[in-house]
Amino acid sequence: MGLYGYAGKILRVDLDKGQFSFEHEDPTTLRKYLGGAGLGTKILYDEVRQGVKWSDSENRLVLCSGPLGGVAKGSGNFSVITKGPLTEGATSTQANGYFGAYLRFAGFDGIIIQGKAKGLSYLYVHDGKAELRDASHLAGKDTWETEDLIKQESGTSQQAMTVFSIGPAGENLVRFAALVGDRGHVAGHNGVGAVIGSKDLKAIAIARSKVRINVFDPHQLSSLCKKMLDTIKDDALWSRTYHWGTLTFLVAGAAAGNVAFKNYTMHGCPLTKEQLKTFDALYLRQKLTLVRHHPCWACQMHHCDIIRIPDGPYAGLEGEEPEYEGYAAMGTQIGNYDGMAATALSNEVDRLGLEMNETGWVLGMVMEGYENGLLNRKDTDGLEMTWGNVQAARAMINKISRREGIGNILAEGVMRASQSLGRGMAELAIHSKQGNTPLSHDHRNSWSYLFDTSVSDTGTNELHVQPRASCMGLNEPTPYSPPEIASFIAKVRGVTPFIDCLGVCRQANREVPELLVGMLNAVTGWDFTWEEAMQVGLRVVNLFRAFNVRHGYKPDAEAPSPRYCSIPVDGPAKGKDITSELEKMSEVFYREMGWDRASGKPLPETLRGLDLASIVPDIWAVSRRTTGDFDTRSPTPQSGAG
Repeated sequence: MGLYGYAGKILRVDLDKGQFSFEHEDPTTLRKYLGGAGLGTKILYDEVRQGVKWSDSENRLVLCSGPLGGVAKGSGNFSVITKGPLTEGATSTQANGYFGAYLRFAGFDGIIIQGKAKGLSYLYVHDGKAELRDASHLAGKDTWETEDLIKQESGTSQQAMTVFSIGPAGENLVRFAALVGDRGHVAGHNGVGAVIGSKDLKAIAIARSKVRINVFDPHQLSSLCKKMLDTIKDDALWSRTYHWGTLTFLVAGAAAGNVAFKNYTMHGCPLTKEQLKTFDALYLRQKLTLVRHHPCWACQMHHCDIIRIPDGPYAGLEGEEPEYEGYAAMGTQIGNYDGMAATALSNEVDRLGLEMNETGWVLGMVMEGYENGLLNRKDTDGLEMTWGNVQAARAMINKISRREGIGNILAEGVMRASQSLGRGMAELAIHSKQGNTPLSHDHRNSWSYLFDTSVSDTGTNELHVQPRASCMGLNEPTPYSPPEIASFIAKVRGVTPFIDCLGVCRQANREVPELLVGMLNAVTGWDFTWEEAMQVGLRVVNLFRAFNVRHGYKPDAEAPSPRYCSIPVDGPAKGKDITSELEKMSEVFYREMGWDRASGKPLPETLRGLDLASIVPDIWAVSRRTTGDFDTRSPTPQSGAG
């Protein structure tokens, strides 16, 4: 029967040599890291040495499913792990669709990609085999065109193959390029699309095969999956995502002060009732023409449908129904208060292969600079970058994706672009000082997300959907209470990384300990406990941090930019100032995480407690100077992650 819960092989692709090999992970390693973000992080740590840049051929791109991939509900999920261009550090980003399931059905738990192809190519995986195919005819194609052309030349139907590709943005190494596939599903954070582009890889296509994963107790798994779905449907908050995805979040969050408006120049909702209505979930579902339902693998959630705009200036445009981030980033953040226009722009971003949130922050920064006179039409290549100018925004994102004119500067991302533009533009830039930007929310009203994004080691916030305290046996932190918030973040730090190891979507499989652990045990035959699950999650968190320490991490970068932590002058969080509280929050967070406050390193006893003793010499042999910088020498051999 083989090992329960695993396909049993990892595919290694050496683009330099055009060769493929198959590797096996031992059961001890699999239990220690599970899969997904866990296994990918171990591979990244073991194989990407100090001094390797994100665009070097020695960088690794790891795509992993997990033990629940392809066998649980909503289990087409996969993780992409690499060294990313925005932070020059590690990243882990997830996407849904079919890729994770089809990867497992093809006989693989993960793919490791190294080197650089001789020319633009795409990877084709099928029936336990792999081949590199010429992709020169796909150069410059958007992600939808690429998917269609690969399926056509392979003679497969839409459902018989999964294709994830980069658009023009990835080919042109835009630092916030994304990997996009299965009609709008995106692995986007920290520029994974640029890493793929640096390897001259246009796409990864996997044909659906007939391999099935051995499940220890399929009846128990089925019962637990049903309980998970029932739990979501019966929960007042979670049931909204069952029916709508995140489509309801903008209207609900606007009044609560959780939505980004015009690059944080305002906090209270400026939309009229008529404008807000165009972002209402029911209005959008009634207004947009349903082309077909488009669920991810084995998922019963009702979102991500393929739609068509029936009338108006965008009539005939076919795309995917956007989620919250699409409507916020291409709507309220850039002063566009028309839901139909935001639908069109959101799909343009996906097709070009850009990450949605960073695109919105870049455009908002430029529009504010233009309105304030810091930039003029000569600077913007003749585009009138006023708030809400949809056509100018569309033209600009196309320029960014091709690095044309000012687009070449903006393609570097918010932090670097603001520094290059000068003229006070850095004062308008929303980002952490590591170089990553937040989700398209107003985190000045959600200090947990602001702080979490600032101390993240993955290029995005690590809490993602904030775990519900009651599920963890904890109390919700009091809003605007620094010590409580920092302590809560530390206490739940392992939850999301654990889920990201399983190969399932976080919306379809919420943080219910007994159900998540029960499903894992039903698949593998193990006796996992929630305590062991949290050990796995924290092991991943600490390994990410150790990787970044080894690659030049500086603790003074764990801070928000001035605009990101600015004090709202209106709205629910009016007058709330997190700036003076950040040091206090860091002290609490570091203490509870078991990290050294001065250097940011996980303490040796913390690493040993997580069965990571072998990496202690890697990071504690690097001496901290009085300036807080780190010596780039490596006085001891690099040891594996165990």
